[in-house]
Amino acid sequence: MTPSRTRRLRAVALATGAVFLLTSCASAQAGEAGGETLTIDTEFGEVTVPTEPQAALGFYTTDVDILITLGYPLAAEQPIRDDWDAFPSYFPQEELEGIKGFHNYPEFNFEHILEVGPDFILNGIGYETDLHDKLTPIAPTYTYNAFDGGDWRDKFEALAADLGREKQAQAWLDDYAARVAEVKEQLDAAGVAPVVADISFWDGQINVGCYSISCLVFADLGLEISPLADGDGDGKPDSDGTSLSMEQVGQLADIDVIFTGVSEDGSGLITDEEALQANPLWTALPAIVNGEVHAYNYEMSYGSPSGQDGLLEVVRKALLP
Repeated sequence: MTPSRTRRLRAVALATGAVFLLTSCASAQAGEAGGETLTIDTEFGEVTVPTEPQAALGFYTTDVDILITLGYPLAAEQPIRDDWDAFPSYFPQEELEGIKGFHNYPEFNFEHILEVGPDFILNGIGYETDLHDKLTPIAPTYTYNAFDGGDWRDKFEALAADLGREKQAQAWLDDYAARVAEVKEQLDAAGVAPVVADISFWDGQINVGCYSISCLVFADLGLEISPLADGDGDGKPDSDGTSLSMEQVGQLADIDVIFTGVSEDGSGLITDEEALQANPLWTALPAIVNGEVHAYNYEMSYGSPSGQDGLLEVVRKALLP
């Protein structure tokens, strides 16, 4: 599950140079946290980070959510995507009160991070292998690859253990498990057991797969996921899934409920696509006829505690009266 990796790096050499020119300034800011430190062996080498930073920064939006969940005080400004004007609405708003957002993806804004002056950086964009060495001169940085296609919760638990925040992580995991159990009980009591799928549309094709964390929620609830989400034929849903041409749309007929990602403002809903509206195979699908197409904020796709909670609530509202 990787957010779009296409980025227009703005004067990378200049940005990198600024990082190293201002290393001493950044180090002084980071040192203000004081107190004890923790040395960790990571895939990016040994790192030493403060155990109780006072101005933590999440390099990607999901990192911000993880910092909040793990109980870190936030720096006064935090990154958001370039196509966003605010933090996702499903994020914990109380913890974000007074926190300003600045654009940092897909174009990385090293200069502004220097200005913010964090004393700890959590960086989940580990697939950009050169990032770690650009961030460590600014502040102690823990880098991991949050977008390797696996269950984001595995990385969440691992980093929490590394950072000595197991209790905070377990508290969220326990709360989520309790909520899942509650919703499952309600579904069973109501006799609700649909075939579900996460569906998107681009380049003239319909895509059924598990790129999003939606399939994690489906599986947690014991819902039947359309076999079309199994792209490699191993019997399990995967991120590749199946792509269908406009002539193959009828293969979606066995899907009872469709979930699909949209922008924060609700735009981009698959049922608004003119090409699909004009396709009689699409308009005849049971899920379309019955109005069983439900949107979720696409930023939830990338995996974080609030995103998982939010998508669980989307599914609950869609399936329960």
